[in-house]
Formats: sequence, C-alpha cells, structure tokens
Amino acid sequence: MTERAAEPTGPVIPLPEKTPAALRIAVGRLDPDALATFDQQWHEAMCQARDEYTLTPPRAFVEHWWSWVGVARYPQRLARFRECERIVSESDDRAERRAAATVLASLLTVSAAA
Repeated sequence: MTERAAEPTGPVIPLPEKTPAALRIAVGRLDPDALATFDQQWHEAMCQARDEYTLTPPRAFVEHWWSWVGVARYPQRLARFRECERIVSESDDRAERRAAATVLASLLTVSAAA
C-alpha cells in the first residue's frame, strides 16, 4: 500500500495563551524568521506604553500577533492569507482588491474563533 503525504488540515500547533511570552514561542515554532519583527514590535509597543502612560500599545501588539498565530497555525490558511494580502497591495482591480480584503477579514474571524 502506498502512503500519501497529505497536507495537514488541522493546526500545526495548538492555540497558545494570549500572552506575549506564549505568542513568542508560537511565532518561533511557526516562522522563526518572524521573531525579529515580533521582538522589534514588542520593544516599540513597550516604549510607546512607557512614554504615553497607556497599556493600549501592548494590548494592540498582543491582538495583532494573536491573529497572526491564529492564521499561521494552518498552512493552507496562511498561504491564502498571503495571496490575498498580495492582491490587496498589488492589484489595479478595485473589485478584486475588495474581494481579497473580504477573504482576509473572514480568515481573521475564523482563526480568532478557532
């Protein structure tokens, strides 16, 4: 019997806790190259929080990376997400950009609920 190499349909990793430390571990497992961006954005969020006396920047940071991990845990969703991002940023067709933006929103909604 021949064994097929199937594309995983489930998540690559479980959804982590919604904390910077847990998200950093998840980002490292999903895309080690993204860790530099993660660390830089965390530093910027903390500096902004300190300078403005507000917790809004770290909270926004956690929400952003929570969404990113939610999508990136599913390789097929991530591929579709990146393709839609490309369409939104490069297409001259307004209808195509709107359709891609709608798909992006739905992927974020589905991933946040998972």
